[in-house]
Amino acid sequence: MKFTSLPTSVEYGKTGIFRGHFSFSNSKLTEYRWPICEIRGKQDGPKLCVSAGVHVNEVAAIEAAVRLQKLFDPNHLTGVVSIVPLINQPALYRYNEYVCPLDQKNINFSFPGDPNGSFSEALCDAIMNEWTASAECYVDMHGGDLRENVSKFAIYQRTNDASLEEKARQMALCFDSELVVGLPVDHMAKPGRPPTAFASQGRLALMSEAGANGLVDEDSIQFHVDGVLNVARTLGMLDSKVTAFNRARIVCSDYLWIESPIDGEFLPEVEPGDRVEERQRLGKMRDLFGQDLTDIVAPRAGHVLWRMTHPSIPKGSPVLAIAVEERKA
Repeated sequence: MKFTSLPTSVEYGKTGIFRGHFSFSNSKLTEYRWPICEIRGKQDGPKLCVSAGVHVNEVAAIEAAVRLQKLFDPNHLTGVVSIVPLINQPALYRYNEYVCPLDQKNINFSFPGDPNGSFSEALCDAIMNEWTASAECYVDMHGGDLRENVSKFAIYQRTNDASLEEKARQMALCFDSELVVGLPVDHMAKPGRPPTAFASQGRLALMSEAGANGLVDEDSIQFHVDGVLNVARTLGMLDSKVTAFNRARIVCSDYLWIESPIDGEFLPEVEPGDRVEERQRLGKMRDLFGQDLTDIVAPRAGHVLWRMTHPSIPKGSPVLAIAVEERKA
């Protein structure tokens, strides 16, 4: 990685606050430079990497990444916090939903990546093996693209490594979430989200989700900010107390996407965070003449993670997602 600093920044790698840009070593990525703020404490300790802007319309998370840069004081920090507020650089000012415009891939589902693959795959590989290579934990913040409303939730990856899974669960519970989703172990058999790819290498990564419709709202921003600060506290990087939790933080063990069986207009009857029962009607599909076409029902009991807010849904596209609650031992 190659770094260039802003005039008011400390030299990269020195105690204090570095602000500037960096480039990755992979030739597929060298056209772009990423903004970075890295706060290095006076005491050695863990490294925490934090990002936003994998999806450029998820602006509450991006704003949280900007604010977090001012909330870590090198004089009261043990270790290093490295923050990249916008990952999907090719989509900046293009407002692409979900995908990188260079290869039309969703970066979020391209981890661990491939140094010889497309831009998104090379970027995921570089994130894992360059920027976050020495990180104790990586937190990728998301939530609320242009056509969706999400509950406040956190994601970690379940594994066959009991110690790693317990630590991931503990870190995910640092967020004042409505829901905490532990992805099933079988997700690690294919490319996926950062928590999945990192866990497959015995490493720790989380995702946080909060926001709606590409809007900057204070409640969602604070959800991300408080969660990241709590992760840093739990890692022993800050000596301040963990913030209070006001939401249920219901732990879930699966994540189900509910797709529309036909083209039509989706009229929802549930909202993110709602508890639903198996076979409960979640909404209905209607045509542009106002005729009801079919009901959308819950395949299992659970909690609504997110729903699409634009009613026009093509066949095979998701209308919402349900998290299935963890069975109590």
